[in-house]
Amino acid sequence: MELNKSNMKNLALLIAFGIVFFMVLKNLYLLPWLINSVSNIIGPVLAGFAVAFVINVLLVPIETRLFSPLNRRYKKVWPKTRRAAGIFLSLVIVFGLIALIMLIVIPELVRTITNLTNNIQPFFNELQNSLAKIDRDHPEIAGYFKNLNIDWTNLSQMIAGYGQKFASSLVGSSVSMMGMIFHGAISFVLTFVISVNVLAQKERLYHQVKRVMYAYLPQKHADSVYHVLHLTNRAFSNFIAGTCTEACILGSLCFVGMNLFHFPYALLISVFVAFMALIPILGAFFSTVFGALLILIVNPIQALWFIIYFVVLQQLEGNLIYPRVVGSRVGLPALWVLVAVTIGGNAFGILGMLINIPVCSVLYTLLRENVNKRMRRPKEQPSPDPK
Repeated sequence: MELNKSNMKNLALLIAFGIVFFMVLKNLYLLPWLINSVSNIIGPVLAGFAVAFVINVLLVPIETRLFSPLNRRYKKVWPKTRRAAGIFLSLVIVFGLIALIMLIVIPELVRTITNLTNNIQPFFNELQNSLAKIDRDHPEIAGYFKNLNIDWTNLSQMIAGYGQKFASSLVGSSVSMMGMIFHGAISFVLTFVISVNVLAQKERLYHQVKRVMYAYLPQKHADSVYHVLHLTNRAFSNFIAGTCTEACILGSLCFVGMNLFHFPYALLISVFVAFMALIPILGAFFSTVFGALLILIVNPIQALWFIIYFVVLQQLEGNLIYPRVVGSRVGLPALWVLVAVTIGGNAFGILGMLINIPVCSVLYTLLRENVNKRMRRPKEQPSPDPK
């Protein structure tokens, strides 16, 4: 190979890349620390963009639909104030919903804790009587436990010791906890300010990114990247809207069913179920455990019936409601929604379950467009056989 100026430049770049790649492999153990450090630095920025993206799902219909009469009536003045009014109304709705949920949940939570406090002692008395009855009616079971040679006194002292250590650790970590609260408050303020600024200047940011993309990429590649980003934005926006809709449907069905079957704590458990519905798979498990434990203190038989009821409701939600509501929003058939959740959960856990549905929606749309494009091509004429 002739060593001209162009080849020397390419060779130098290749050697530099090799050195960097070798150093990365050599210090790969520092990768978790590096990721953690970078996330601590740019975490509020990323969180601000994420919050802005979520609120934008609410902001867009407010500006285009709710403000539609004002857009036509005040064409000169309204466009200058529409964005500020839309952001303000979106934040009022979000914080209003949070406040409304707290106003509903907190009194119910206080009442639940009061009932649990009043019922916990009768529950243990009844449990003790049941165990005594088992001991009396089934001595073979009592003999089995006696043969285990469990030192219950030592076990209770051990549990009490762990409780004292836990309490002392809480007291000892109060200073660090205050620091975490202060850091969390600062991060919340920064995230809020960044999200509001992103929403206020989203068109400007969009045009800046588009200009940079078309400046550094060929026209064909820039068009492809722009198309993929457009599909990604639409898929994630529809996924957020669909997931919130599905959570509201599941919470409402849970509330109606629990009142229909006279389960206690219907409102508190239903609100918890609606929030946990935002977490695929594990959310249902947490909801079942939470509801069953609350009802167990009041009525153990009802707790068992609640588990059966919620399993049936979860099957209905997971196989019928979720694929149709979320799948119709993101443009993904119900079967592929289940496949996306399964693959994403097995590969990346809870985060994979959440992200894989819109990602698969984008891939599904791109594949469908490519297939349709190929099907529209004129078929090649077969060459005649030589005689």
